[in-house]
Amino acid sequence: MGLRSPNSMLWLVLLVWAALLCGSCHGRFVVEKNSLKVTSPSDMKGTYECAIGNFGVPQYGGTMVGVVAYPKANKKACKSFDDFDISYKAKPGSLPTFLLVDRGDCFFTKKAWNAQNAGAAAILVADDKTEPLITMDTPEESGNTDYLENITIPSALITKSFGGRWARRGRGRGCGAGR
Repeated sequence: MGLRSPNSMLWLVLLVWAALLCGSCHGRFVVEKNSLKVTSPSDMKGTYECAIGNFGVPQYGGTMVGVVAYPKANKKACKSFDDFDISYKAKPGSLPTFLLVDRGDCFFTKKAWNAQNAGAAAILVADDKTEPLITMDTPEESGNTDYLENITIPSALITKSFGGRWARRGRGRGCGAGR
């Protein structure tokens, strides 16, 4: 009888349905990566991988030039920099500031929002774990997230080791501008 029997047809339909169901369960998550090129200081020169944030204004194929600053206070950028009387607005004729902050304690978007409000042109979040880069995403929880649509600066997650090297340089040089 082959496939014409009711039992065979039922099994075929169930098999096709199960295949379609399983196919829809196996999604693919892609981490969008970019690269950061460091031109100075000489001991940091090189090209480094980073993961693009899934919010704000991603710089697909774009180029930005700036200086990296690591805050003396509010290192995780979970609070407004106004609370610490710190500004990262570039002075006329100077390069824009890329704010380096540590991962943890609040959403990536909150860090970006606080950096943007402090005048940073971009935010680099140093991972707190030695792991493959992940995509920084928007929070899924509802709450006070009205600011999400107003984030305009690009953001990137960098590795723990790369961020640590910058942070050590920042501590030695006292990075972090006062108002």
